[in-house]
Amino acid sequence: MQKTGVTGVVAGMSMLLAAPAQASIFDDVGFTIGGFIRPEFSYSTSSDDNPANQLGNYYNERSVPRQAYAPPALLPAILDNLGLPPLLGGEVGTWTTLALPTLLAADANSPGLRGVNNATGGGTPMKRVDNDINYAIIRSEVELGVRFTPNLNLVARLRGIYDPKQYDEFDARRYRDVQGGISGGDQVLYGGKPNYFEYRVEGDDSPNPLEWAGDDYLIYFPTLVLEYNNGPLTARLGNQQIAWGQALFFRVFDVVDGLDLRRHSVLDYAQEEYSDKRVPALGARLGYQLNEELLVDGYVQKFQPTIYGNPNTQYNVIPAQFTVHDRYVEGGWDDKLSYGMRVKGNYGQWGFQAMAVQRYNPDGVFRWTQSGHNKDLPTNLGSLGGLVHTTLALQGLDSGALLAQSAFEASPGGVYSAQEWFKYAGFARLNAMSGLNSSITEFPATADLFATPVNTVEEAYNELNTFFIAAGGSLRGHIAREYAQEEVFGLGASYVTEGEPGSLLDQLIINFEVSYTPDRTFTNTSLSRNYIQEDSVTTALVLEKYHRFSQAFPATYLVFQHMYRSVDDLFGRHLSGYGGTVNKAADGVDGAHYFAFAFQQPFPQDIYRIGFATLYDPRGSILVQPGIKWKPRGAFTVEAFYSYIDGSLGGANPNDTLLSTVDYADEVTVRLTYQF
Repeated sequence: MQKTGVTGVVAGMSMLLAAPAQASIFDDVGFTIGGFIRPEFSYSTSSDDNPANQLGNYYNERSVPRQAYAPPALLPAILDNLGLPPLLGGEVGTWTTLALPTLLAADANSPGLRGVNNATGGGTPMKRVDNDINYAIIRSEVELGVRFTPNLNLVARLRGIYDPKQYDEFDARRYRDVQGGISGGDQVLYGGKPNYFEYRVEGDDSPNPLEWAGDDYLIYFPTLVLEYNNGPLTARLGNQQIAWGQALFFRVFDVVDGLDLRRHSVLDYAQEEYSDKRVPALGARLGYQLNEELLVDGYVQKFQPTIYGNPNTQYNVIPAQFTVHDRYVEGGWDDKLSYGMRVKGNYGQWGFQAMAVQRYNPDGVFRWTQSGHNKDLPTNLGSLGGLVHTTLALQGLDSGALLAQSAFEASPGGVYSAQEWFKYAGFARLNAMSGLNSSITEFPATADLFATPVNTVEEAYNELNTFFIAAGGSLRGHIAREYAQEEVFGLGASYVTEGEPGSLLDQLIINFEVSYTPDRTFTNTSLSRNYIQEDSVTTALVLEKYHRFSQAFPATYLVFQHMYRSVDDLFGRHLSGYGGTVNKAADGVDGAHYFAFAFQQPFPQDIYRIGFATLYDPRGSILVQPGIKWKPRGAFTVEAFYSYIDGSLGGANPNDTLLSTVDYADEVTVRLTYQF
């Protein structure tokens, strides 16, 4: 049915194009059509797979010791059920007081799926894979331009992507007999093999207009607009992308659209400047050239979020131990509008621009949410889960109903040990200690499950391991994605230098941009529903120039950039979540600085073009990306670029740096393009 819809659109266009030959009213109609088809492959040069996915998890095929402790409130509850006097104060010590004997601590239900060293020993751990191919798609694009009158045009760009899925894939169906399987959340995303392209939210399986997707294909219109031009006035109505900024890596003025990260995340060729990453949205855009120097540009559009990779896809960034509930439709954000205005002008060698935007941050914010999934703790006698379940039953309580009111479900493929919890909290730039506490204090039902807040890392380790064992193996966390409204204001100035002709300082463009967002909303590093709200300042200094080093070669394009971010990193993560380790909660960092340098050198006749880009985080990470483009004949192009990433230069704590999240993705990418 979905493919039929696309066929119908194409057929309708064909009828429209055929009409001019039959009706004189269309005699002046003209059109252009073109496009390309391009296979793209990324070959991994790393021995690691994405650690955010089940098969790339740091702890697969590793043994991690776990010890269960008596929950401080459990023994008093047992004594009360037996009709014995409660202990003084109603609790026994803390989470470091009473280690449970081996019999109760044994994880008899679990085959040690993540490789945990249980007291019973057994089981085959989830395997760890090393995919040779990170990315393999076939991509096609067709662009149609129709001129109805000298002033009115239709621009339609249709893009299709197919992924043959040449990867070792996780399949949740293999674990249906372990802890009852992964049964919570959207089963299209979490219940089977990876779904590479469907963007699904709670209450809607296709929230993007003019998009048709399945687990291995994506068809959509990045552009479908009517464009009207009349002298200084330009108006565009329809599905479109708006690019106010065109910097490598950095986005200061480029705040209109979110990014589509389903395909190659942020690891495409840097010099393409997010050109095909921006999420299109239905809207209207109006530009007016007041005079030769001054342009006013404004828009209003339907709010569309950034699209992250689905769980267990190659470039997923949200650890797959957690189930995401995207509230885009349920929360009413699919009916929201974003709007803004920009003024851009020139005065001699100077340029300036200013913007004001009211939007919903497309990246979203995340918090703990109720799992809503009623699945009991293990009920077998002699296990810790059975003891907790029986104690609750004697009080007229049900462990599954209580878990459904918490942020967790007892299912495989979650977090198996306190060490894994702390490791992945640091990986996601969250606080392992406060994250545990907020998952308890903000869900009253957890008190009936004998969970209590902790004050030390040791207590956190003991409580976490106790509940992972009681769950029969692991607990999966549930988080909600929501969206916050914000206002973004920006100012920019540029200057073109004059120097000795042919020198590096002649015609150098110096550009400075700054944006300010008052009370911007960030994900709390504890995943609390009380989001962080803080003023945010972002600045960028850009130096760019075309310089001819030799008369035998065309000019070389050079660009140097510096960015400063006051409270978050380049990916929008609050800096207070930096610095965590397996035995330390995050302590945060102050401010972030990033440097980028790139050049592009065409050869004579532009048969070859070499490029280079690098992004450097002084705290200890770097991305280096050399590339080459070869055009052997008019319709064919061959491109290749290599992405090298080091997320812990000089032995830096990887969770203190920007790029450690993606440092598994060292890869060579090759593209073969045929244009028509």
